[in-house]
Amino acid sequence: TFGVQYRFAVLFLIFLLVETKAKDPIISFSMFKNQLFAGSTIVGLFYGAAFMGAAVYIPIFVQGVYGGSATNSGLILLPMMLGSVVTAQVGGFLTTKMSYRNIMFISGVILIIGFLLLSTITPDTSRLLLTLYMIVIGLGVGFSFSVLSMAAIHPFGMEQRGSATSTSNFIRSLGMTVGITVFGTIQRSNFTAKLEEAFSGMGPMPKGQSFGDPRALLSEEARSHIPAQILTKITDALSSSIVHTFTWALIPAGLALLFIFILGKERMVIHRGEGSE
Repeated sequence: TFGVQYRFAVLFLIFLLVETKAKDPIISFSMFKNQLFAGSTIVGLFYGAAFMGAAVYIPIFVQGVYGGSATNSGLILLPMMLGSVVTAQVGGFLTTKMSYRNIMFISGVILIIGFLLLSTITPDTSRLLLTLYMIVIGLGVGFSFSVLSMAAIHPFGMEQRGSATSTSNFIRSLGMTVGITVFGTIQRSNFTAKLEEAFSGMGPMPKGQSFGDPRALLSEEARSHIPAQILTKITDALSSSIVHTFTWALIPAGLALLFIFILGKERMVIHRGEGSE
């Protein structure tokens, strides 16, 4: 996994070097000289990373710890998605009333609260309570969908807004990719350590049993063949590793909140008959 990350880092650096010298670059780095664009893009990078921590590991928690089908675990994300839809609309409306910075500050605080709540869950946490925590995450993330996009294009004329939008979306997607890679490494490492701790002193595991493979917990049929005592230890280890990952997700969420302050006091201004600026 680390080898893949290193190769990605090297290739990404090569990409940046090529782009800075290209006559017609995919990403126009001159746009990053604008504080509002640079700030909104960096915030989007960290939001993308933090969001993937929740979007990927909440379904795994539900399916692997609570048990159930993949369909049901996927559907549990609906409250988070609905929460994000609500604040995406609210955020778009508020851009004419408040500065991008103030709106995103509210968003960042809500997002951090959401991850703080997720970092407290256990196998005994009710699904209703987990759903409420997910709604908080969705409410925090939702603002960014509309507000950061508007902030990214705000400083530029019509001829540059397409490039600004695509660059902003690319950086957010990059954050998602890096985030899930890093979180995957963290979760897997912690899960393995917790399993070793749980099974220390119990002797060797029966041959053919992949108790260290979390995929065994995602199949109802596979779960049925695991002894109850061992299943409890594995689900506890999985739960602990995922909660550990949610705690790490506070880092990109906190960095996003920090960079929100460089967005400045600008907000969308609508002139009658001229559209928006």
